[in-house]
Amino acid sequence: MSETVFLSKTRSNCQLSACGLTLDIGRQRLTESDYQQLLNKARECDLLGRQIAMVKGEEVNGSEHRQALHTSLRSQDPASPHYEQVRAVREKMTSIARAVRSGEWKGATGKTITDVINIGIGGSEMGPHAVYHALREINPAIKLHFLSAVDGTLVDRILGVLNPETSLAVVSSKSFSTRETMLNAELVNEWYAQAGIKTKEQRAQHIFVVSAKESACAEMNLPEENRFPMWSWVGGRFSVWGAIGLPLVIALGPEVFDEFLHGAYEMDQHMVQKGLEDNLPATLALLSYWNSRKHQMVSHCLLPYDERLRLVVAWLQQLEMESLGKSEGADGKVISERTGQSVWGGFGNEAQHSFYQWLRDGSGRTSIDLVWCEEAGHKHAHHHLVLNANAQAQAEALVTRQTPSDEFFNAVSTIQIKKLTPETLGAFMAMYEHKTTMLATLYGLNAFDQPAVEYGKKLCRELEAKLSE
Repeated sequence: MSETVFLSKTRSNCQLSACGLTLDIGRQRLTESDYQQLLNKARECDLLGRQIAMVKGEEVNGSEHRQALHTSLRSQDPASPHYEQVRAVREKMTSIARAVRSGEWKGATGKTITDVINIGIGGSEMGPHAVYHALREINPAIKLHFLSAVDGTLVDRILGVLNPETSLAVVSSKSFSTRETMLNAELVNEWYAQAGIKTKEQRAQHIFVVSAKESACAEMNLPEENRFPMWSWVGGRFSVWGAIGLPLVIALGPEVFDEFLHGAYEMDQHMVQKGLEDNLPATLALLSYWNSRKHQMVSHCLLPYDERLRLVVAWLQQLEMESLGKSEGADGKVISERTGQSVWGGFGNEAQHSFYQWLRDGSGRTSIDLVWCEEAGHKHAHHHLVLNANAQAQAEALVTRQTPSDEFFNAVSTIQIKKLTPETLGAFMAMYEHKTTMLATLYGLNAFDQPAVEYGKKLCRELEAKLSE
């Protein structure tokens, strides 16, 4: 293979900044001429225009004939689609959260709420879990727990240390038929009942439902006012900004959640207003497309050098792989070329002592986003200095081979977050959402359905029935 060239060798400025984030693409393996070809590709498929059309409410989920308006969940523009509908639900979330946090809202036996259990899986768990891990206080007044998988050990580790009299449960399922969620909800129902919390009125003090199914509360023997709606125009993996975030509003506070939404909205505005060359998510999408198609890189590795961003890796994995893990185009035709990459990673400092050997000297090629925060989220200044020194050193080490061969190589982008706040976290996550849906446009995919996932659920239900006989 001929020697490749870093973009920094042919371009004077390789940094783009917006919303408290700075992206450096100087360690990407392409020339300025290659990059201009990518920009032409984006113009040919109207990359930004189609993304803006999505935000405005055009139907983009062709297989299900739906809009994809997760951006409306965080919009501050009264002209955005469904604005009043979203605002009403957010005000209801805020009202409940303030009542719980102030102690005004009591459990059925008159005790103050100290814990919230998020019962949900997939998009109903990964987004909220990543945000909570990033923004939680060291010793929060209200602790948030995540009951996702149908694993009795997980159930015991959560319920075994909580008091049902001081705990709220939020059951989150768009369809209200997700098997794992419903099974865990049944078990938590029994847990409350064993504590004497049985009547509809008592249960209403302890259980909320987030679902698109209008009969969800009736099925749970709860009053209708305990339901927070989801809508067909928001996919699960894009849903953290809406009622799926109810546990976050309660545990972190409405003000923190509002700042999180504001940061995402600012990134939405950046995407809409900036041209291709200055557009963070468009740049990430184009580089991912290049690395996948041109360099045949089958995987993308996210390496945050900040404990608070540890769980964002799993969130991004679902976001990209469920959206782009397809070989049939939006037009129904089979795509023979490579589409989405596998997404993986880990906390960068730990990963150095785990899989960096494979990244640096293995026989594969990987595209990498390496992330660090300029300002620490703690008082241990020397720890922060050493951590960031590791991050910046590894950004260079991961594109430098000790062997003469250039046959295998990595392509690295770095993302520097000035200070991790609710706003910059919102911008960071929204940036990756836009990157993902833009990639779907470049690949010719529908980012918003998941037919293979639904097929797997169908087989599981059939096998469960057989095993129960």
